[in-house]
Amino acid sequence: MKNSGNSLVRRILTKTAILFSVPLIFMYIVFPLLFVFFPYFMQHIFFLNFLKNPFQQYNNLSYHGINSMGINFYLNNGLENKLGIWHILPQSLSTKYKGQNLTINEFENLLKLKDYKVFLYLHGNTFDRTTPHRCALYNVLSSADFHVIAFDYRGYGDSTGRPTDEGLASDAVTVYKYLLKFADGRIYVWGHSMGTGVACNSMRKMSEAGMPPKGIILEAPFNNLRDVMLNHPLSKPFRWVPFQEQLFIGSLKKSGLLMDSDKHITKIDAPILILHAEDDHVIPWQLGEKLHNSAIKAGRQSQYIKFESKHQFKHKFLHRAEEIPKLVKKFVQN
Repeated sequence: MKNSGNSLVRRILTKTAILFSVPLIFMYIVFPLLFVFFPYFMQHIFFLNFLKNPFQQYNNLSYHGINSMGINFYLNNGLENKLGIWHILPQSLSTKYKGQNLTINEFENLLKLKDYKVFLYLHGNTFDRTTPHRCALYNVLSSADFHVIAFDYRGYGDSTGRPTDEGLASDAVTVYKYLLKFADGRIYVWGHSMGTGVACNSMRKMSEAGMPPKGIILEAPFNNLRDVMLNHPLSKPFRWVPFQEQLFIGSLKKSGLLMDSDKHITKIDAPILILHAEDDHVIPWQLGEKLHNSAIKAGRQSQYIKFESKHQFKHKFLHRAEEIPKLVKKFVQN
């Protein structure tokens, strides 16, 4: 009986050890090897564009809580990929044309009205332009009487294609150039999280081409890919792993993913406003401050505002700050 009991205990301990070791083997052996031999696998982890709702209603903006009139339409990015886009009217224009079924041409004509500024919104990774916290920001900007143009990069939402660092910047340039036809000299760019990297890259290109925006607002930005990856919550289990920087950052760069915002921002010919929550648990506020310092050292016009942690805005709720409309209007007026 004693031997039988010992045997049972050994079997239980063996199964328990296996149960706990399998996840560890996957996390610390299989997962890192995927990065080394399949660097493009890392891009999927970074972009997370596979997180989407296949049954999303993109044509019904009010369904997603949009208060002002808007329209859903598509642009071709020049590579046979379509980009899904929302155009949301300023509140005053929405009130004026309430109940009317405006066409895309009529929306474009309203973009030509010189009394109204335009915000091009560049979202972060995961999901699409319908995400609640993004829609909440659209409402804030529309209520402040700005046009809002929000779109999904290639591979996100109902936009086709596969995301890459340069691909996302190219998509932003495509939509920006579309807006230039109607609102040249009145376009501002708002980037959030990963979208700040897209904003810096794309607007550097536009600045070098002599077509800079009127201004850029960067919400919860990072300075470069290395720092954001090493400080991201998902990297915590790997911080003790030897050569983690070469393993993960090296794999990303091999795949063509750079996001060197601290280099791009030095070439942007536009005023910059950086907003960051002190309690941001995804991208530490220190990275936003580093980006600001890079801009200042390069002689760029940059302002950095940090929101105290007592407000609990964290990574994606800065739109709840009462002072946001006033800050944005002041930035635009100046």
